Amino acid sequence: MEAVNTLTELLRQATANEVHAATHTAFAGRLARGELERANYVRLLSCLQTVYAELEWALMWNRLHPAVGPLCLPELWRNELLQDDLRTLLGPGWYSNAPRQEVATYVERLGLLCDEAPELLAAHAWVLYATDLPGAGQSGAGIARTLGLRGKMGTVFLRHATHLDGEAYRAHLLDTLDQMPLDGRAREALANEARRAVRGVHLLFEALGRNLPAAHGRRESSRTGSWLPRLWVPARGMS
Repeated sequence: MEAVNTLTELLRQATANEVHAATHTAFAGRLARGELERANYVRLLSCLQTVYAELEWALMWNRLHPAVGPLCLPELWRNELLQDDLRTLLGPGWYSNAPRQEVATYVERLGLLCDEAPELLAAHAWVLYATDLPGAGQSGAGIARTLGLRGKMGTVFLRHATHLDGEAYRAHLLDTLDQMPLDGRAREALANEARRAVRGVHLLFEALGRNLPAAHGRRESSRTGSWLPRLWVPARGMS
């Protein structure tokens, strides 16, 4: 790997292979084209809501930690967006009806870091808020048409992910990461954790892809995008 100066460039190069693998899954291609059936779309949102809720709780819990506090940017948080979509799709009992077993290992890892190595949460913040991963190139319009949803209902997360208001906050997150005073060992630890985080996303898409219906003669492909923003929440999981 060529020499790099900034932390975010190190993370980008370190995860290039993992990101490529995730963006070229069958599920990523369907999502990018807005071709998911309702059940698979709900499973995706349910899993993402669980992951983002755990990460945002961990960031908030460790907000006084010097390596975590600067990364607490509620404008980038997504738990509440995902809750809104799931409430639309599943009704007021969404939490008990939302399948999320595919991310149990990922969520367990975030809980461990929250308690034992909060400085490594920075890698997950970078992956989940600032990287080019499947989904955000999807504006939500395609999913809305496929599922017969009205307006933005049920696609708030996807639509917010492509909203220009998030650009400044993403840029601020990247700048904050690049300004962190880290030695070589700490930088490498974050690179390793970022690889682990992207592999978690890849495994999620592989798991969700196992239940996809036939592609009706279309070759699966995908495009990359980036997921995005919002809010400060008081507890894990739901509000």
